[in-house]
Amino acid sequence: MSRSIIARGAALAATAVLALTACGGTDAEPEQQPEQGVEQEPAAEGAEAEDEAEDAEAEPAEGEAESAESEAEESESGESGAGSVAEGTVVEIGTELTDPDTGDVITIVSASRNMPTEYYKATDNPDGEMIYLEVKVVPGEQYGGVVSQQDFVVDDGGEEVNYASTADDELTAAGFEYFDGAPRRDGEATGFIPIYLEQAGETLKGAYIRPETEILGEDSSIPEFRGEFEIPAA
Repeated sequence: MSRSIIARGAALAATAVLALTACGGTDAEPEQQPEQGVEQEPAAEGAEAEDEAEDAEAEPAEGEAESAESEAEESESGESGAGSVAEGTVVEIGTELTDPDTGDVITIVSASRNMPTEYYKATDNPDGEMIYLEVKVVPGEQYGGVVSQQDFVVDDGGEEVNYASTADDELTAAGFEYFDGAPRRDGEATGFIPIYLEQAGETLKGAYIRPETEILGEDSSIPEFRGEFEIPAA
């Protein structure tokens, strides 16, 4: 498969298209004076009993506070656990690929693995996996056109598959920014690409592939570029 491309200089005279086919209180009662000859010890004992009762009531409250604090810490720890997102797991990649012919710099930032999905191929398939691949594109200045989401592939049991075209809605519903291609004229772009594997594995092989490309208006072409990366196990 090949594509066609037009140099940006030529695009000034023609439409540049690169078809490259991420307060108050209560009044206290007056204090009563004790009658003479009446011993106050029983009253004191009663006061001590009340104090002890109050202390006994305070202790469970302190215990409940400690328990609540402990639960809050556990909840916070669970929510901020490194590498988790929704019901999937984020793995860092950070592989940078530079296309020598176009000057595009493609970075495979991360992958969110084992994402929940209703993708049709996932029905009754316990061996499958939905991956959200995070990519960043910094285009070169020589050519126009688009870096496509279809150019990113992952090995699926010996076959390279690209984005799951009907899973973009569930990706955005989960709070991710969908990578809907990167027009070079718009500059840097980042987003996520949903890719479904019918045969998941631990460490996965992936690649960014720009096909052989013909330069429009010139009798020449640039060869295919392929840059590979690995997706770590979750």
